[in-house]
Amino acid sequence: MIEQRIRQNELLSPHTTFKIGGPAKFFIEAKAPEELVQAVAWAGNNHEKYFILGGGSNLLVSDKGFNGLAIKNACTLIEWQGAEVKAEAGASLARLVMEAAERGLSGLEWAAGIPGTVGGAIRGNSGAFGSSMQQNIKTVSVFDAETNIVKDLSPDECKFAYRHSIFKEKKLLALSAVIGLKAGNVEEIRQTMAGYISGRIKIHPKEPNAGSIFKNVNFTDLQEANLELAEVAQKDGALRGGRISSGWLISRLGLKGKKVGGAMVSLEHGNFIVNAGGATAEDVLVLMSLVKQKVRVECKLQLENEIEYLDY
Repeated sequence: MIEQRIRQNELLSPHTTFKIGGPAKFFIEAKAPEELVQAVAWAGNNHEKYFILGGGSNLLVSDKGFNGLAIKNACTLIEWQGAEVKAEAGASLARLVMEAAERGLSGLEWAAGIPGTVGGAIRGNSGAFGSSMQQNIKTVSVFDAETNIVKDLSPDECKFAYRHSIFKEKKLLALSAVIGLKAGNVEEIRQTMAGYISGRIKIHPKEPNAGSIFKNVNFTDLQEANLELAEVAQKDGALRGGRISSGWLISRLGLKGKKVGGAMVSLEHGNFIVNAGGATAEDVLVLMSLVKQKVRVECKLQLENEIEYLDY
């Protein structure tokens, strides 16, 4: 049913927030969960790799593109029932946050201003200001590509951790999720969201980017590697939730504004690399490597990537 809608050599850069990346060998936009399943089946039947593309944030696509089927998740249905909502994985996280606020439901204020989809937020267990997706998840409906079974996973079965879930370990495709919220005051919710959005506007770059490049660092790791620097970080307010901001480390090393080709470490926030104009994936990768090396040499720490790299 979907084969006639599959396109060839679709450029992926317009489908990402970085605006970087070559073409996908095959590309399809799936508008219903059953189409996602059909697309995965088509890839298997035709011996092609596949990749699920959400909002295109937190992603760097190779300059060569992707040698397989890129499946754009355009399943966007959101259904409300009291303080619970069932959202398809392709639904905009920003839209979900706004609809929750309009209904006077609290629990997602922390996500105000975060781009991407519900599925992407679940996969990476997105979080901010001491909260994360896992705190609101009731169940996640998934398609298991290895068994061809659709099933529901509990939060424990999702194996949520810092910027991690089981979806990064196994061939499980999130189709939808039931999210639990709680009643709150509409105006208070809006004010909280406005504060978060205002804070993001002040420190987040305007140029095309993929969001945070590196994971934040465990405070205990920094203490073991460099106790003096750990004490400075604590005094500077860089410690939150047991982790030190990688942006703080990168900024302290004077790397803001560092450029490789069209890629640049943001002047606003050290943990963002921006497409300053004509950046390639190779530019970004080289710049990431330079930042990692500097942090490794100066701070005795190994930064871990938060963004995902889609290779050819």
